[in-house]
Amino acid sequence: MTESQQPRTPSPVPDAKSFHKDGAEGIENSHMAQKPEDVDVASFMREHLTPRPAGKNHVVPHSQYRRDIQKIKSAKTEALLYAPACALLNKVSKRIYYTYTKAGNALDHADPVLFLDHHTGPPVAPGLHLRDKPDIVGVFGIKKSMAGFFNKKTISYTGVPYHCIITTGEFKPEENERAGQAVSYACQHATSRLDMPGVYALFANVEGYRIIWFDASGVVKSPFVDWDQLALLEGYIRSIYIPPNNHHLWDPTISSPVILPDAMGKGSKAHWTITYNGEEYNDCNPFFIPHAWGRRTTVFMYEGDDHDFAVIKDAYRDDARRFEEATLIKDIHSNGIFPGVVRLLDSGNVNAKDDSAIVTARPADLDNNVIHRTKKRLIMGSRGSKLYEAKSVKDILKAVYDVLEVHRALLKRRRFLHRDLSMHNVLIYPEHSKRTTEGKEFISDPPEFIDEILGESNDYDDRCRALLIDADNSASLKSELMANIATTEDIHKELALRTGTPRYIARSVASGRLLSGTRSTKDFKPMPSLKDEAKEMYVRAYGQDTYDSYEDTSERCHGGVASSWDPEDIPFIHRPDHDVESVFWLLSAVFILAKPLGKSDEPTPLFVQAWKRIQDHSIAATDYDDDRTALLDNDISRWKKVLHPDLASLAPLMFNLGDHVRPEYALLDPRPHPDHLHEAFRRLILEHIISMGDTDIALEPGISRRVASDSPAGQVRLPRPPTDLKRKADGEVPAEGHVRKSKRSRIPHPLSDGVLSAHLHDSAYVWYLED
Repeated sequence: MTESQQPRTPSPVPDAKSFHKDGAEGIENSHMAQKPEDVDVASFMREHLTPRPAGKNHVVPHSQYRRDIQKIKSAKTEALLYAPACALLNKVSKRIYYTYTKAGNALDHADPVLFLDHHTGPPVAPGLHLRDKPDIVGVFGIKKSMAGFFNKKTISYTGVPYHCIITTGEFKPEENERAGQAVSYACQHATSRLDMPGVYALFANVEGYRIIWFDASGVVKSPFVDWDQLALLEGYIRSIYIPPNNHHLWDPTISSPVILPDAMGKGSKAHWTITYNGEEYNDCNPFFIPHAWGRRTTVFMYEGDDHDFAVIKDAYRDDARRFEEATLIKDIHSNGIFPGVVRLLDSGNVNAKDDSAIVTARPADLDNNVIHRTKKRLIMGSRGSKLYEAKSVKDILKAVYDVLEVHRALLKRRRFLHRDLSMHNVLIYPEHSKRTTEGKEFISDPPEFIDEILGESNDYDDRCRALLIDADNSASLKSELMANIATTEDIHKELALRTGTPRYIARSVASGRLLSGTRSTKDFKPMPSLKDEAKEMYVRAYGQDTYDSYEDTSERCHGGVASSWDPEDIPFIHRPDHDVESVFWLLSAVFILAKPLGKSDEPTPLFVQAWKRIQDHSIAATDYDDDRTALLDNDISRWKKVLHPDLASLAPLMFNLGDHVRPEYALLDPRPHPDHLHEAFRRLILEHIISMGDTDIALEPGISRRVASDSPAGQVRLPRPPTDLKRKADGEVPAEGHVRKSKRSRIPHPLSDGVLSAHLHDSAYVWYLED
């Protein structure tokens, strides 16, 4: 199941220094909202609630609650439910609290759980802009401590901060027994309480109630029971005081936040303190907060003294996944710092107070789409900006050149395939914390980067102008790193997974099959040849032998000729050239929307149409037409009409890059070099950079051309989950993302899944696996 997003319309620009995950995983795993589980009362109490301790002191005489229950049942309107419901909940909570404390039980919090009527307004969520309005909220405290939030006019509470709330409740009229809104509130609650891996919630009406448990594996709901059946209600409140096994309400490594002014100048924001392996990171700014279900990747920025920053990434990893991001990154840097790749400071499980790993409550159950997850943390010393925040065209081209060299070197030297090159994972203007180089050396044979080829200097410690991040969806072809991969067949299964971010995913990966059905499938173009200064610089950097090894004879293209093979007979796998195609879509998106500095712009129909082809692309589970293919059919004159008039000089480059992306290279005989498309891009981009000479085109960093809609897109709105969180039809992925407010008053920037193949690949087909 996937951790992918469906793209929509423009999103605000994030912080200038971005380390961002908003993307993708393929339909096999992770971002899919898990199917809610409805269980019987006995099973729910046994599996998801703390049992009542033995002893008569824990037996509650229900007679003392009879009056409150009668008031609830006789309420004529929803508004009349709140007061008696809070009275009942607080009586039960107070009795459980005092019973525990008198018995000497150690509780995580000193105060009792206090339920408050909060129906007149939403809780305050600094920096999140949540508008949910749960009718009742639960906090640790006493009424005196919450007096500042009490509204005498409405006789209710308002504006209680979300980071104080530990549980929520939603009430509905008598005829409405659905708990969808309560589930939604539980999900939103989890996005605001970054220190709570799981939450309980209550749904009720005059007839009865149900209890909800929510964590990163999804939702579990109890049956709807009558108010006279209080054992379930008692178990709910008891479980907040002392949670049952594997129901983690608290992450002890994340402390309650302080509210500080937002760095973007928009109100305030909750900053958290994170403690990990003896290191304390104060005032961590959560600059990426995800939707509630799935992997729940959350990213914090820590700013220390003297360029000692850290990017802290928390995620709930599917235990069944074959590759772990931290392991892959460690392997990449195992022989020294590998230029252009995010650097790791620390990583591992996030543990509860008893030192056990924080996990989701339910065991894996593939039949019901339940994924068991473990909370992981990566602390990284690298960050950068999005390509759309570039200051000039040449900066973009140099960064793309360098990231392709990094990707190519990782493939050859580390047998590593990224599988999700997107706007969020290819960064420009990289920075590295000083701690990343302490006591370490760089690899002895780094790739040749663009400034070295041009004889220019830069200030980057590894000479690389780009930063490749986020190995969540990556694969290693090293046998020792292939957890749960025992055979060649398993490797083929892994490479058959369709994974990527919808806007930038390669066409073949999006469909899970080889390209076919058009004449352009076999419209192969010969490897570009370099001349004059470009060739001289290339040969000086890489050698004549390297240049000759990729050159084509008159009858060959990329080393082969078009075969007569039927694409339907060749199973799909993710190849290195698919990642290079993703770079093409990335460049297309950036250049289509790029706005030259100080220049006016009037959107043309061709510009709007081209952007929508990228913007609206989604991953389908069945055969479909990829609208982005039309961009590959653009000739130079059409590209000039798509781009801003002052960027028309880029049209020949985009046309030539598209020419080499268009065909299906699995139909070449013999197979091309694994990095053949890298080589074509390297030559074309180098040639274009040299042709620019000393000139450049300045851009408006983070500001796009005006598009037809001003609603959020590249990172889509944080949605309310489906009412019952039912799994959608196979192949559909719920939208995900968040909205980030821009520092400047301007139009939000538009750039702010796959089904497991049933076919396996014969080993001869996977030619790039060979040493």
